[in-house]
Amino acid sequence: MSAVSGSLLPLLQAGGALRPGLTHFRNGLIADGWIEKGEIMRDPAQLDRVAAWQAQAIAGHFPGATLLVGAPACGAVLATFVARHLGLPVAFLALQPVPAWHRMHVPAPGHRAVYVDDLICTGRDARTAAAFLRAQGLTVLGVSAWISRTDLGGERLHTLAPPPFQTWAAHPAPPAGPPQYTDVRE
Repeated sequence: MSAVSGSLLPLLQAGGALRPGLTHFRNGLIADGWIEKGEIMRDPAQLDRVAAWQAQAIAGHFPGATLLVGAPACGAVLATFVARHLGLPVAFLALQPVPAWHRMHVPAPGHRAVYVDDLICTGRDARTAAAFLRAQGLTVLGVSAWISRTDLGGERLHTLAPPPFQTWAAHPAPPAGPPQYTDVRE
């Protein structure tokens, strides 16, 4: 954990982004709470604060990066904010229906890339992105995220904070009772 990591969870708490309660995710996982990243993403000043922390962590854990990569929507916005702090170019990777570069910037092979994300739940998208980047001739230094609920199985991962909530597969039986939140995509 980096020196700035202690600041993320209090910021999420103060901003109302931590949502405790039995949560059923779209992907089938169950947790005792979830994180509403929109509380940070829609506030440019707060997003820039977290992006600066993430940039500091990337500089320390993935030195030599020459490119940041983010997925469309929130990942692209976040990667752009982080890249500004590092003075690096950013590229956008569409993951659905199959991985492909967004036309705004198709990087040449040889870059040393870091995949930037906010919240990782299953790790599927991050692993898919890393595999695509390697197939495109880039060196993947690792993945940088605010919080991850899972290990990425061999990918270097650095997070700004540990997950504030526990996560379970639907089987064996996780905590029972009526969910407070359903159909959540974190």
